[in-house]
Amino acid sequence: MRTESTMNCGNDLLVNFPTSRRQGQIFTVESTPSTSTSKEQSTPPFPSFKKVRFSEVADMTHVDFPSSSELRQRWYTADDKTRFKRILARDVRRMISIVSSTPGECLSTEVLEACVGIEIFLSRDLAQRTREKRARHMIGVLNESGRQGRSERIDDERLSRVSEKTSRWARDRAFELAVGYWELFQEMKE
Repeated sequence: MRTESTMNCGNDLLVNFPTSRRQGQIFTVESTPSTSTSKEQSTPPFPSFKKVRFSEVADMTHVDFPSSSELRQRWYTADDKTRFKRILARDVRRMISIVSSTPGECLSTEVLEACVGIEIFLSRDLAQRTREKRARHMIGVLNESGRQGRSERIDDERLSRVSEKTSRWARDRAFELAVGYWELFQEMKE
């Protein structure tokens, strides 16, 4: 959940996501300059509106299905995937060992950087809750898509709202992680 302190803390993050609203087949995006009060970081001025149009005509190129040998060369094999899982498990075990045996103020930047992206695996409970939330998100979107297909009335805006609602936890978590890492790295710089 975004709190007042985390909302204020993230104002000078590098990414400023614009708002958007849909008008027929034209998507209008309002871009606003960063609200950062930092003197060190300045944002170039943006035009007030950008328009995107979708053509009614599309060019298609026919591509033959690749042979079995081409597929083996292009995609990860089952052995590759197994190796990736073993490497991930090894990295997670290593990070759990380091993080649990080192006081927080003694963790180096390198250790914190090594944790980026594997945070959910550092706790079995968190990993399980994340899997459940992802499954609920997928089920919610598929249920809405199926409902629309059965009613033969496609409403992409409603599907978008369902997806946004069921994935809110992921956006909030990503925001909190970004702010948390930013604060840690700022403290380490000082």
